[in-house]
Amino acid sequence: MTLHVRELPALRLAYLRHTGDYGPALGDLWNALGRWCESRGLGAPQPGYLGLSHDDPACTPAGQCRYDACVPIGIGMRPGPDVQVQDFAGGPHACMRFQGVGADIGAAWKYLIKDLMPAQGLKPAPRAVVELYEADFAVDPDSGSFACWLCVPLLLPR
Repeated sequence: MTLHVRELPALRLAYLRHTGDYGPALGDLWNALGRWCESRGLGAPQPGYLGLSHDDPACTPAGQCRYDACVPIGIGMRPGPDVQVQDFAGGPHACMRFQGVGADIGAAWKYLIKDLMPAQGLKPAPRAVVELYEADFAVDPDSGSFACWLCVPLLLPR
């Protein structure tokens, strides 16, 4: 797998948060965000989505891990009571393309952070890691496979 350094843009995000295990419950979270987007006219054309993982499950109890399913929104949009808003700082990120099923994404994150980044002398910044789902995102109905970018914010040398 190839590592790319990409400059992600700063964005204003509407999001729903899940606190708990990074597992199958995230599918329900994404479905809820998709329904919210459709109700606000954000489904066509399909936007790019971001998944923000705020905690490392290797050192945070599963019940306390925070994950945000996010969609970029304009400055004047008011999301309503069920959806929160946050600013995403963007900046340089170490990114790797992922293709697989949800059960495999944890191993891919570990490989990116523990193997690929150190091999290139890159250090993660203490911010949320990002799953970047592009506008053409789709899940294969037969296999459950999907593609996204796994992106880790970089700590830049001084």
